Amino acid sequence: MTVFISHSFENQPEFENVTDWLERLAVPYWKPAEIRPGASLRGQLREAVKACSVCIFLATHRSVTSSWCGAELGAFWGAGVPIIVYLADSSLPEDALPPILQGDVWDRRISRVAAQAAELVNDERTRSTNDSISPSDHVSSMTVEQLERLISGAVSLVRAREARTSMPPGPNNNPGSIALDAAGRVLRATDATSQLSNESGEEWRRRILWVDDRPNNNIFERQVFESLGLTFALAPSTEEALAWLNDSKFGAIISDMGRREGPREGYRLLDALRASDKVTPFFIYAGSNAPQHKLEAAEHGAQGCTNMANELIDMVVDALLPPNEDSLTRN
Repeated sequence: MTVFISHSFENQPEFENVTDWLERLAVPYWKPAEIRPGASLRGQLREAVKACSVCIFLATHRSVTSSWCGAELGAFWGAGVPIIVYLADSSLPEDALPPILQGDVWDRRISRVAAQAAELVNDERTRSTNDSISPSDHVSSMTVEQLERLISGAVSLVRAREARTSMPPGPNNNPGSIALDAAGRVLRATDATSQLSNESGEEWRRRILWVDDRPNNNIFERQVFESLGLTFALAPSTEEALAWLNDSKFGAIISDMGRREGPREGYRLLDALRASDKVTPFFIYAGSNAPQHKLEAAEHGAQGCTNMANELIDMVVDALLPPNEDSLTRN
């Protein structure tokens, strides 16, 4: 049972201060310096997380805006592993922390942080001794199995959001907060898509038809879905999309609106589909998020319309779930 210290590598002196105190208290921790050159970094990180029962977040101006720190925290937070926040930068206010950590255990005194970590590690050791299989063992196992895809999907979701929006800095919009939210969303979406059937003949439920004449604009969004175990067929035109639909079944369809064929091709495809297929979920992923466009899309028979990657992931995953299942992705 060890401690994982989430930090920006630019805060090495502060990191060493934390490890000095942990060593004083004989608390084991994962050492980034032990990373083996040439071996998979992701694989070594998975092994590290498997052994970690506590996370210390070394909060500085750099780490709270780090996408990777946000993804790491999201993995631990989503799995229910305790997170202790060490406010290592004296000028960093508590409200600068990712919102999901505000109000949790935090301290500006490193001795208190180390003592808290030691107590949690010792408690975990006691539980492991008394129980052949402790609850945290299940949590750790789940995190190990999902961590690589979780972090990959969360980073892709951050990049997708950054590519589509330009938002001013703020307590809820810095990269660290965005990445933490993304990691939580991807973890919940992973839980949801795990309900989809893997039986032979049911593969189509995990397959999405994405219609866009500029598919490179959606690379990051597709990477998020791929981290959930979903696959794609790509069509650059309405005609090619209809050809796909004539020969294959899909769990969902995502379409842009304007293409080289015309400014309302998304609706032309949707109308053609609904003439014979009333049930396959259809989503418009275009440049507008205006209420009138959402209403118009619904009137044509779409299940959703958005220009936000977060909303798209949530809506599509919800639509893929079997009927009558409760949504696991909505906040």
